Amino acid sequence: MSSIPVVQRTVFSTSRTAEFLDWRALQSQTGQPRARFGDVVIKELLDNALDAAESARVRPEIGFEVSWADGVARVRVTDNGPGMPVGVVERILDFTRNVSDKESLRSPTRGMQGNAFKTLLGIPYALGVTEPVVIEALGVRHEIAVSADPSGDVATRHTQVNSRRTIGTSVTVPLPADLVTAKKAADWLQKFALVNPHARFVDHGQTGRAAGAGIYEPTAQPGWRKPLPTDPTSAHHYDDAAMAKLVFAHIREHQQGGADLTVRAFTNMFAGLTGSAKAKKVAERVPGITHLSGFEERREQVAVLLAAMKEHSKPPTPAYLGQVHRDHYTHVLDQAFGVEETWFARKQLTDAAGIPWSIEVTVARTKDPGDVCFAVNYSATFGDPLAATRLAGDGFTSTGALSFLSLTDAAPWAGNQSLRAAVVHLVCPVPQFTDKGKTVLVVPPEVADACAKALTTATRALAKDKRSKNSAQRREERAAMREANAAAKAAPKVSKKAAVFEVMREAIGQARGAEGLPFSSHTLFYKIRPLALKLLPVGAKLNAQYVEQNLIPDWERQNGPVQGLYREPRGTLHHPHDPDGIRDVRLGTREVREYIPPKWSYNKILVIEKTGLWPPVRESGIAEKYDMAVITNEGYGTEACRDLLASMPPGDVQIFVLHDADPYGYNIARTLGEETARMPDHRVEVIDLGLTVDDAIAKGLEAEPDTRDAALPAGILPGLTDTARDWFTGTPFAWNSKGEPTKWHYRRVELNAFSSPELIAYIEEGLARHHATGKVIPPNGELWSTAHQRLQHRVVAALGEAIDAMFPIDRLVQTVYADLDTDQITAIGPADLAQHHADYPTLSWEDAVTTVVDNRLRDHPRLADIARQAVAEYQDTDSR
Repeated sequence: MSSIPVVQRTVFSTSRTAEFLDWRALQSQTGQPRARFGDVVIKELLDNALDAAESARVRPEIGFEVSWADGVARVRVTDNGPGMPVGVVERILDFTRNVSDKESLRSPTRGMQGNAFKTLLGIPYALGVTEPVVIEALGVRHEIAVSADPSGDVATRHTQVNSRRTIGTSVTVPLPADLVTAKKAADWLQKFALVNPHARFVDHGQTGRAAGAGIYEPTAQPGWRKPLPTDPTSAHHYDDAAMAKLVFAHIREHQQGGADLTVRAFTNMFAGLTGSAKAKKVAERVPGITHLSGFEERREQVAVLLAAMKEHSKPPTPAYLGQVHRDHYTHVLDQAFGVEETWFARKQLTDAAGIPWSIEVTVARTKDPGDVCFAVNYSATFGDPLAATRLAGDGFTSTGALSFLSLTDAAPWAGNQSLRAAVVHLVCPVPQFTDKGKTVLVVPPEVADACAKALTTATRALAKDKRSKNSAQRREERAAMREANAAAKAAPKVSKKAAVFEVMREAIGQARGAEGLPFSSHTLFYKIRPLALKLLPVGAKLNAQYVEQNLIPDWERQNGPVQGLYREPRGTLHHPHDPDGIRDVRLGTREVREYIPPKWSYNKILVIEKTGLWPPVRESGIAEKYDMAVITNEGYGTEACRDLLASMPPGDVQIFVLHDADPYGYNIARTLGEETARMPDHRVEVIDLGLTVDDAIAKGLEAEPDTRDAALPAGILPGLTDTARDWFTGTPFAWNSKGEPTKWHYRRVELNAFSSPELIAYIEEGLARHHATGKVIPPNGELWSTAHQRLQHRVVAALGEAIDAMFPIDRLVQTVYADLDTDQITAIGPADLAQHHADYPTLSWEDAVTTVVDNRLRDHPRLADIARQAVAEYQDTDSR
């Protein structure tokens, strides 16, 4: 008996280092969507350049250039720091570990990501750019290109040649040309110049918007100081967990070949503890531990060490955070936009946890369209750091600084022809961010109050002007309304509803016509409008949406359904496991009336308020994964959509809805399941997956200002959280003659703020939360019947193959053809078709040809008999 060889299987592990080479993973690493990777690169390069110069304790000289050629934008930033050593470059290329001197430190400095430079290396490859990243420093030019090898790990190509650069570092990152515009580059340079008065910025590519905008000179006076990357951190910035993280980061470095610091040396690294006497006293509090490695076996002693360090040092005051003078903000804003007037406020405080804060706000009225700069710790951010913070102003409450600026007429897009600019700059040694992009902060209540006061002070003059203008506008509106009311009193009092009801039957007759054909609600509107306007005052207007969605349904409730009337499809039902969309159902009244849901096809339906989100949902396979039908609408669910949902057997199909985080989205979710004026008896259990305001904040999605001209739907008010109520209520900016508000500024977030992968993940989270991840499983009888049916199909196919093997079909066809008078049967010309179409005008020419051939075969010996005879003759021949 021969032996069977034993196969030794190798257990493979998949490296996570390639997460730096996939654009989806890089979105998670950077906290920014793919479309903003150009912003990520510019911001990180400017942050790194400033840190390098400040670490060398020299006045930063930052060079900036973007060049475009052959579809590639090359972003280049230079500094006058000590230069990046070859060893550091090589460590950066080790994708299995972080390279950062700030990862675990708590300090009011930039960065803190730890993997930023690795993302700069990976982004070009992830976006399809093959050019290398170039680093020049200390006489060496490094050309670095990364890629994914066949195993999924990172492969690096690193070449070194001589370079003329001996001072500072130059880094060039290539990107797709469409990710970096001249305006975007100029904006980032201007924003970094705004919050760094000690630095000189030179745009060598001249991407500035105006002459001279390419150079920002420093304005800081001698002796001006901000926290530097080389400054010692304070023990008072740490709690027990944060100190443990820092201690064990040093232990991990020691395990990888670094030094094992003594407790005294470690203590000397902190502000106020640099003397040997204090370090000795601190070390005495942890007897038996001389080096940091000793805490590995006695982790509880880290808390004792921290307490001793705090006891022997003083907590820093807000003054050490530094200040940017208002004149500097004004100078840079004037250079960028032309300043007519500025207002400034600064608030500094220590919060309840002992952490110092500084808040600076500058607002300007400008000659040219301006912008808003948000910054944290002397670094421009991707958005509003207070986006999740409730801020109380004079007579209003907003969520976020951006909303606050809009409500006080201080934002560039708040109806003031964009002639505004603003800066909101926060400095804190322990910034707690809610997002990977390090933009949105968690702010203690006392800090939120200080931010609101600073914003109120800086915007007070503009807010007062706005209130005065609104008062004058209200007076004008009241006068115009009085005139309109006087004219209305003199005119015959006929309401729009009465006029429409008066002409409805005549309009229906016109829409239906003598043939009695079906007609849409929009067609009916076009017949109603000219008839009804004859009964209304001159200048009156009829809105199609009002007539079609309100008045026609009202008339039907009083007089019965209009025969032949249908609502045009406004949405589509997509079935799972239907890649070509063959079974798609357009959601019109007729289509839904005729629709019979296929048995055992889906056990849940997801209604999405936007048709534009169907492609990523389809491509993700989520519908098939969860046996889920998907309905895509544009806005509110139609009657047809709600009728379809109501037709689903209760309990058999779960119904979910996905919508924007705005009043209309919330109301869409409500009206899908609850009764409305148009559908008073409608009741369906609908599960709201979001997007909610609280989820949007938690996910770090960017909110946008908007206006509404209608009161909030009463039906959504009971279910609003305090935050959602603040967002949606907003602030009024227009009033009627009675002093009642008619228009409001408010905040919202669209589903489109998600990247496509984030949207799919959000849907899956919601389904899991409601335990709705199960597949369709039919009863045993259905399984048995389907199995037998599939078996029969396979048997028929096998028999067909066997018969094809036994009989030469092509030869038999030729035999049958030979016995037929084919010329007589197939001799068909235009005259034959014309005669046939005279009797059957709706047939296509192809169907007409088929009918003529069939008719002629009836006058011929039966085709079936000829075919059987041909088979029999073949069998006789074959048997002989």
